[in-house]
Amino acid sequence: MNTKITAISTDIVDIPLRRAHQFSAAKMNAKPLLIIQIETSEGVTGIGEGTTPGIWWGGESVETMRLVIEKYFAPLLIGEDPSYIEALLTKMDRQVLGNEFAKATVEMALYDIVGKLANVPVSQLFGGVVRDGIPVRWALAAGSIEADIAEGKDKVKKREHHNFKMKAGAIPTVDDIKRVIEVSKGLEGVTTTGVDPNGSWDELTTLRWMDQLAEAKVDFLEQPLPKWDFAGLARLKATRKVPIMADESASTVQDALKLVEMDAVDIFSLKIHKSGGMSRVKKIAAIAEAAGIPCFGGTSLESSIGTAACLHVYSTLPNLTEDCELFGPIWMADDIVEEPVVFKNEKVYVPQKPGLGVTLDMEKIKKYRRDK
Repeated sequence: MNTKITAISTDIVDIPLRRAHQFSAAKMNAKPLLIIQIETSEGVTGIGEGTTPGIWWGGESVETMRLVIEKYFAPLLIGEDPSYIEALLTKMDRQVLGNEFAKATVEMALYDIVGKLANVPVSQLFGGVVRDGIPVRWALAAGSIEADIAEGKDKVKKREHHNFKMKAGAIPTVDDIKRVIEVSKGLEGVTTTGVDPNGSWDELTTLRWMDQLAEAKVDFLEQPLPKWDFAGLARLKATRKVPIMADESASTVQDALKLVEMDAVDIFSLKIHKSGGMSRVKKIAAIAEAAGIPCFGGTSLESSIGTAACLHVYSTLPNLTEDCELFGPIWMADDIVEEPVVFKNEKVYVPQKPGLGVTLDMEKIKKYRRDK
């Protein structure tokens, strides 16, 4: 290709939510997103989305992503061929340490450009889909036992979702575990749920409660211990009580290899942003596949833009057998694309148009832009 990057621009938007979302460290009432547009000499513009659960999660925010992209990445990328994605990622790595969320945002827009130029959906650039839709777990994070049970039963009744994941970590560990068990038992016979404490539980307390968590039929424990505690995760896995899923601990290809070597977890949770992009998620999933480890399609709570990007890579992974949690677009009260991704029959479907397959709604960008 002779195509060159000619301009890069960003906007921060704040999207209202249908309901607040309780994480271990914070409660979210609106979702900030960084929107990037990369223009080319061919007249094709690629779009991408930067988002994070919060600066407490991985150290980045929409504000830091914008700074890094505009001050450091834009000067590196303007004049370059957007199709040389691996080379451009290497160039960004040499210039800026870490900041994987910002790198993933740029990479997303680059893949959108290449897909549009080739007139194929991005999933084709990753080998093509093995499934065109992925079942979606809804997050039970309303903040009370009764509300979580009621919401789970209502979602199943309406055939919107068939299983769930609870957010945890906002209260002391023992109280948290008791809450998880009570909600799981309250949903028994209707559905099941996993739990995600975002690394906030301690190993000893978790070990003491593994039998009760198993009896309550909890599907999995996602990142129960801090990111660095690979050995603790391995000891929890060795109990064979409840499957252990790595999220924060499975951020890089090096993390993935270490988890395999230590036999530390049962499942990998994949996320584009934490790993620095779609291509790196594909590499992490390949390590998991070689070790016989299934994968779960994680979310950073994206709009239809980031959700489309996730779908384009997740749909190509044979070992992504544990469903996904790509509920961002239906959790937000509005979307910023002309045709949002499709949710139907408990699944979310891969866009079929070239590139990411979604188009910015500029009126919505103007409406929700932070610096109007």
